[in-house]
Amino acid sequence: MKLINVIHTYYKNNSTKTIHLLCGLLLVLSPWILLLVVTTFISHNSVGLSIPIWNDEISYWHEVLSFSSKGLDFGYYTMNEITPTFFSFGTHGFGTISVYTAYAKIFGWNFNSIVISNTFFVSIALLFFVKCINPSTRKLLLLTLFYLTYIPLVLYCSTSMTELMNFAVMIIYFTLLYIYINSKPNKNKLFIVLIVFCSFVSFIRIIYILLLLPIIFFRNKELKFDRKLIILLSCWLLLSFFLFLINSLFVSPFPSSFLSKLFSISNIFDSILFFVNHFILNILRFFYAFRDESMQVFQRYLVTGLIFWFFIKSRIVKYRFKQTENYFFISFIILFLSLLLTFSAYDVFNWRDYRVIAPLIFGIVLFMTISNRLLVIKRMLLINVLGLLLLCFSPLVIHSFFLDSKRYSKPKTNIVLSKIKYTINAQNKFENTVVTDNMDETVFLNTPAGIGISYSDSVSDKLQSKYIYTHKLQKLKTYQIVIVSGNNFLYQKIF
Repeated sequence: MKLINVIHTYYKNNSTKTIHLLCGLLLVLSPWILLLVVTTFISHNSVGLSIPIWNDEISYWHEVLSFSSKGLDFGYYTMNEITPTFFSFGTHGFGTISVYTAYAKIFGWNFNSIVISNTFFVSIALLFFVKCINPSTRKLLLLTLFYLTYIPLVLYCSTSMTELMNFAVMIIYFTLLYIYINSKPNKNKLFIVLIVFCSFVSFIRIIYILLLLPIIFFRNKELKFDRKLIILLSCWLLLSFFLFLINSLFVSPFPSSFLSKLFSISNIFDSILFFVNHFILNILRFFYAFRDESMQVFQRYLVTGLIFWFFIKSRIVKYRFKQTENYFFISFIILFLSLLLTFSAYDVFNWRDYRVIAPLIFGIVLFMTISNRLLVIKRMLLINVLGLLLLCFSPLVIHSFFLDSKRYSKPKTNIVLSKIKYTINAQNKFENTVVTDNMDETVFLNTPAGIGISYSDSVSDKLQSKYIYTHKLQKLKTYQIVIVSGNNFLYQKIF
């Protein structure tokens, strides 16, 4: 009888371990499952045919093509030929481009490479999470279900946007943060690791400097607002300012952005007035329910609700740091300050605030789940169901993300752009730059590697770039026509 009980216990334990292992594998593979479902059953297409089509997508794609092929010897990616202080990266900076370039060096770079690499990054991040945390089978299943139903992931998983890379960043960050908070012997080492990690990812999105705050707040097991904390917060402000300055040296200015306009104002009173007007306008845009598409509005009210809920659950008002619910307080700080920074320095429109905050929410839900605050993920799963129902009644969103025929079509060839030649050992980066007055995907998908692409709203002899590509015949003295094909004109500078 004892032998039978031993055998039964053995097989039961092995069965439990096998189920747990399979659930972990399911979570790691969930990005590929979601991508397959979206491309095959919703878009009725194949990821192998995917190409970048939106402005941000094609910009990322071509910069990676140039950086991975030519190193730092590529032309300028600018607006109106306003160049960065160092190198020739575009308005998105070098952080994101560098990560994709590392992938391109190993696996090559094709039209669908961002989609594939995004899914790869998230799977690797989830594998890191599973190996480090080893959550229970129940938590693994809850997180898998949450991943497969989270609306921002459903929308962006088949695009060449960088959103999924940011989800991967959040998974790694909150995994490290959880280990850091609950660790004793390696606390100092993890503190340094997290500081370095957050400093690096701030070059992917500068808003990630906020991720340093939880590390500082919970340097000790309990939150104490003392002299040491004040010193650390002062160091955070200095480090954040330093990272912002460093980042700005490698970013091509975007003339129409709020920060560019703000820094161009010399009068302090006018600067303050401009900032206040921008801040109030962003708040109005955020809460006005009929200005943008319903999915964006849904996300904005979700963010607002989560901020209030986390603030109340943190018990910060009641106990004033003495018995604060640390995990809720961390979540409140991250969401509230990220929204405040969005209102202050960015623009609330065209999915921008939606894209920035969505990965933060995902990371927080993961963080709450592994810390046994399962009520958060259960409520979020219900919200996901509401989001999916709302998506079914959003034909414009469905068409834009899933059914746009241009996303799954062979890029149109352009004989004019094929005449552009990359110059080895160029004396000036403008020698490997083409100016264009249109930003369609044909330009980026046909321009040779190493040729920077600069957008200009006015074509004239004042331009410095070697090439000009336009749909209109131009009267230029310092440029000559290289080739004309239909309404496509390519000019080359006369040196």
